[in-house]
Amino acid sequence: MDSKFITLLRKESGTEGVRVVVIATIAGILQGLVMIIINGAAGNIPKGELNFRYFGMFVVCIIGFIWTKRYSLARNVEIVQRILFDTRIRIADKIRHSGLAQIESVGRSQLYTALADNAEIIFNASRQVANAGSSAVMITFSFLYIGYLSSPAFFLAVFFIVGGISIYMFNQQATNRELKNVLEKEREFLTYLNHLVDGFKEVKINSDKSRDLFENYLKETSFETRDLKIRIEYRFVENYIFSQSFFYILMASVIFLLPQISPVVPGVIVKITSVILFMVGPLGNVVEAIPNIAKADVAVDTIEKLEKFLDEADDSKATLPSGPLMRKKSFEKIRFEKVSFSYGDSQNRHFTVGPLDLSVQRGEILFIVGGNGSGKSTLLKMMTGLYYPQAGEILIDNIPLDMTNYKHYRNLFSVIFTDFHLFDRLYGLKTVDEDDLDDLLVKMELASKTAYSEGKFTNINLSTGQKKRLAMIISYLEDKPIFMFDEVAADQDPVFRKYFYEVFLQNLKAKGKTIIAVSHDDRYFNKADRVLKMEFGKFVSK
Repeated sequence: MDSKFITLLRKESGTEGVRVVVIATIAGILQGLVMIIINGAAGNIPKGELNFRYFGMFVVCIIGFIWTKRYSLARNVEIVQRILFDTRIRIADKIRHSGLAQIESVGRSQLYTALADNAEIIFNASRQVANAGSSAVMITFSFLYIGYLSSPAFFLAVFFIVGGISIYMFNQQATNRELKNVLEKEREFLTYLNHLVDGFKEVKINSDKSRDLFENYLKETSFETRDLKIRIEYRFVENYIFSQSFFYILMASVIFLLPQISPVVPGVIVKITSVILFMVGPLGNVVEAIPNIAKADVAVDTIEKLEKFLDEADDSKATLPSGPLMRKKSFEKIRFEKVSFSYGDSQNRHFTVGPLDLSVQRGEILFIVGGNGSGKSTLLKMMTGLYYPQAGEILIDNIPLDMTNYKHYRNLFSVIFTDFHLFDRLYGLKTVDEDDLDDLLVKMELASKTAYSEGKFTNINLSTGQKKRLAMIISYLEDKPIFMFDEVAADQDPVFRKYFYEVFLQNLKAKGKTIIAVSHDDRYFNKADRVLKMEFGKFVSK
């Protein structure tokens, strides 16, 4: 059976993994030798004397077994943790290089499951696979010893083992298919749980919405996941019982059938029976590892699919390391020429923004207004290079934007979206003038709410308006040529709303910055150089 989990370990561990396999194999052989020594010593016990020959061999083998077993298990943990660390870092790096539209389509549940839950499944399986590997070697060694004692017993044992493994693997295949269904259901459950947590205010207010989400979706999905898991665990139990019972059947065949097939000395039957009893523990290790390896296979498959998706979503692969946009610290004009973006595929256009013609001059204040669903947020995402126009062209100082220079173009912007994320550190700023920062906190009346200490803000658990004011401070410190604000003043009291339009924006303009702001405050429209109105994805006269 082709195991993606085993393939991953073999591929990522390299020569160190080979060394662990060799040491684990030696541990299994030494475990088999311990069994042979004990078996041999039991048949050669001198009266009243210690059998120094067998005792010495036992001591050497048991010390060797302890060392090799410990080494293989410990090194295996180090290798797997390194693999998981590399995988997490690799996926996180691919996420930051992906396009926004693709990340929005994945959802947080799938990303968190891949980076957290699946990683834990793989680690748990790895702990067992190293132990099971040496146990499998011991079982193989034991069968060879049975062949040495009696060739008919060996063939009888092989017959039963091959039959038992075939039945076991047939049952396991059905279990593997259902494991994938469980993963899908768990992801679905996490999605509904995110709805419950992220939409808590709406759910708390609307009891019908709360009841529907909980009873018909979250709870129902949880029930389906529970039933699937119980059915899978039942199969694991059945397989485990089958494997344990199988050894008793094998033992019975040696005792009852072997004498009928071939004349065997009773002492040999006793030795073969004791060998089979020695194999029960190692067999248990192998059997217990199989379902966890199956779960790890599903986890690895999920991670591989996510990585493939992120590779295809990487919009930075074509970025040139240098070019005119990379060297630009400012600009004179940005132009949109017949630019449009549509949601949905080519057959089902749900909503289209554009075609739009627009120019933005350096140093101007541009307000964009319009109702909900008019296309303002989509326009901002196209203006910042987060969404790519499906038609038309964007030019900055007559330089056309394409996949080779979008990354450099985005660096011109500092943006606060309506659904912005507030970071606790000033990422990307190499130096911070803490006196200026403290002064800004005082001006924004945040000095009593948070402070900047040891490279981060002491508190970001603020009200919505306070979070926006702190985001304004961070944006101001980034000091980019273009500032974009999506309804930043919406949650401010009248005093700060006035400060935003009459002081904050004007200070930025005085520094030669370009401001693009979505606003509904018509009483402050006179503070803008231009006001553009959007309806149904297009500009209309105002």
